Amino acid sequence: MWTVIYMAKDENDVSLLKKALKDNNIISMVRKDDEYFEILVPSQEVSQAHSIIIDTEI
Repeated sequence: MWTVIYMAKDENDVSLLKKALKDNNIISMVRKDDEYFEILVPSQEVSQAHSIIIDTEI
């Protein structure tokens, strides 16, 4: 199951986070809502993905 870990309006933030996740071997996908981009990861990788968000200070 996929879980939303981050929502952003800025496509640049989405790109930075996707790269950081990929560099740490975490698969992710992006879903576009009306105003926001949602970044999703597999449920078992949520904790590690949150740590990456904190470390990259996005």
